[in-house]
Amino acid sequence: MTGARFPRSVLSVSRQEFGKPEDNPHASGPPLQLEVIDGSLPADIYGHVYIVGPVGSVAAEADSHSPIVAPCQDGTTLLYNGEGMVYRLDFDALEQGVSLTTRIIKTPCYYADLGTFYDPKYQGSQNSPDLRFKNLGISRVSGRLGLRNQLNTAFLPVRFAEEGCDRLLVTWDMGRPYELDPVTLEAVTPIGRNDEWEPVTKLVNLPFEPPPPFQAIQTAAHPCFDPNTDGGQVVTTNTGRSLSNLLSQIIPITGRSLSNLLSQIIPIVAILRSIAGVQSTEKSTVPLETAVGEYHTPVETLWAKLKHLFLLLLQFLRAIVEFFVGNFLDIIIWDGKGDFKKWRIHHNGRPIKIKQTTHQIGLTEDYIVVIDTAFKVSIEELLPYLKSHKAQQLEAWARKILDHPQLANNDIYIIRRQDLKEGTRIVEAKKAVIPYEAAHFSVDYKNPDDQIMLHFSHVCAWDAGECISMFDFDEFATPTPALEKQRLYGVLYGPTDISRLGCWTINGRTGEVGENPQLVMDLELTWGPAIASYRTTSPYGSPDRLEDIYWGCLGCWDDLLFPHILSLYQNYPYREVGLNLIQQITQEGRKSNLLRLQIERDRQNQPQRLSIADSYQFPDGYYVTSPQFVPSARGDRSTDGYIVCIVHYGEGDDPQTNGNEIWIFDARNLQAPICKLAHLRMNIGFTVHATWLEKAQRRTAAYCIPVKEDYQPIMEKHSKEIQDLFQEWVYPQKELPVG
Repeated sequence: MTGARFPRSVLSVSRQEFGKPEDNPHASGPPLQLEVIDGSLPADIYGHVYIVGPVGSVAAEADSHSPIVAPCQDGTTLLYNGEGMVYRLDFDALEQGVSLTTRIIKTPCYYADLGTFYDPKYQGSQNSPDLRFKNLGISRVSGRLGLRNQLNTAFLPVRFAEEGCDRLLVTWDMGRPYELDPVTLEAVTPIGRNDEWEPVTKLVNLPFEPPPPFQAIQTAAHPCFDPNTDGGQVVTTNTGRSLSNLLSQIIPITGRSLSNLLSQIIPIVAILRSIAGVQSTEKSTVPLETAVGEYHTPVETLWAKLKHLFLLLLQFLRAIVEFFVGNFLDIIIWDGKGDFKKWRIHHNGRPIKIKQTTHQIGLTEDYIVVIDTAFKVSIEELLPYLKSHKAQQLEAWARKILDHPQLANNDIYIIRRQDLKEGTRIVEAKKAVIPYEAAHFSVDYKNPDDQIMLHFSHVCAWDAGECISMFDFDEFATPTPALEKQRLYGVLYGPTDISRLGCWTINGRTGEVGENPQLVMDLELTWGPAIASYRTTSPYGSPDRLEDIYWGCLGCWDDLLFPHILSLYQNYPYREVGLNLIQQITQEGRKSNLLRLQIERDRQNQPQRLSIADSYQFPDGYYVTSPQFVPSARGDRSTDGYIVCIVHYGEGDDPQTNGNEIWIFDARNLQAPICKLAHLRMNIGFTVHATWLEKAQRRTAAYCIPVKEDYQPIMEKHSKEIQDLFQEWVYPQKELPVG
């Protein structure tokens, strides 16, 4: 693979929606009928595959003057940042082929973003604030309106006992989950009212100002559903973080050279003065008529300054209080029709401090497993008011001084489900610690003798919160357009150590970690195992015991490894492969691949051996995302079915495929794809997770939170400009004309 370029096709994506006009009146055209370009469709594949991924924002579409956008071209935006687009592959009419329906997930903040971007009266003036949203790394925020809920990460299929059809939730880490209509793909309702969730931090709320309408809600991107309990339960989290918690992971400045720190501070002071508009030594160049129109008396100026200082003092005092309080972990249970049930979780009598995220949680018949997962969220994501778009030098400095690696250990909190009782507010959790960080894991539903079985992808020294940016290049301040087009802005860095796949047991009653965990790694295959899929008896939860797990591994690419990420993980405590060898392996390249991890068990159903039973290495320059297991009717074994995935290659200029295709593998034999699908208008960018439903049926559930009812109590506290925005754009869901 030496010299193979990472596929640039992943950097561009279409924001066009395709669907039936009766399902989506704003669609650009009917569903796409995909063409079989290689192999043949298996006769027994069926159902519907749903895939989700970010597609940039309205600003990216305006910049490109086309629905085909390059959302990360600014050099600081991650590929994760963007409104979620749902892609549905329909395998229910194979005689007519496979169709693809797409739709952007449009929440209230989508319409607020649209309105503030296109309507000048919301873009700031002498008498009104600028309400527009801006990209900040992984997030999109507005100083007055708050954080966009982009819902671009994962799904949760659910079916409650009294209902006759499947329901479908879509999720991400920093916002309320939403329910989609499986047929129209419309975002129908949030799960939980605004007042049922707590923001991750209250420090974004300015003194004497109401909280922003779109609060930063930290929850699980992978909640769980249990169809076996009380007619069905959705289980998820709501977490909060104190300022001391937010600061706790920053690399200690005291460990750095004082002279180096001072050399960094001197230019930063000038930058801050420039941002603040400090010009005390310069003469005013404001025209006389402008100056007269903006003249204030000395008393007015003094009062304004005193008021500003007073507000800053209040914010400072509140920050002192919030420095030590604000950490919490809530378990939320929802029955699909009513209000939340919530419990605050403690450990040793104190609130639990989640230092990163609860990206994924696990559920067994007796326990809930919450892990502080290796998907860090930086301070600027949670405190958007502290960030300035006008100072790229400031951003570069902040990254150099304050960036930190993810935690190398997994803090695991185990909550006994029978302790979540009516009338109980606080519940104690057991804690376990397992080495080798992880963002994704699965659990066996059965936990005999209180033994919880966890299946990990240990993404060692590989950071999902870090991506290639303009700061990786010395000349970032003055790039040329031709050079910018070649750079992989927004793509995750390559791994700086080999990943492991592991299986661990924990005693749910005591929190004790079992001895002799099963671990497997392979110098050719286990590089960046990102997303897994497996066969379940239904799409609603984990099987009783996992036997085979299919992992899509991203590989090693020479153009994804940079000094910044190597420096960040140079002291990684569990290093298996030295940094010099890592750089050599990366230069040689390791192919993206699809593998099957087999879990062999003893007579007590305990894991006895892990092995990579099957694998497929993609051709040089090919990249796999979003693998999804689709069961077949030929049997009910864990390998009876197919793996459907998205494959990228090339520069994105292939006239037939745009450099992205749908590949289908026989799950029993991964040696070669059995079918490849494409369409000249199918331009899919970076995608994340997927799910499968046997039938796509229109939503019939009564649960719905009306937008106006949800936001009006907040609006009553806000300015006329924000109220007008909601009346004109958000409540009526105002769209721009198609085309």
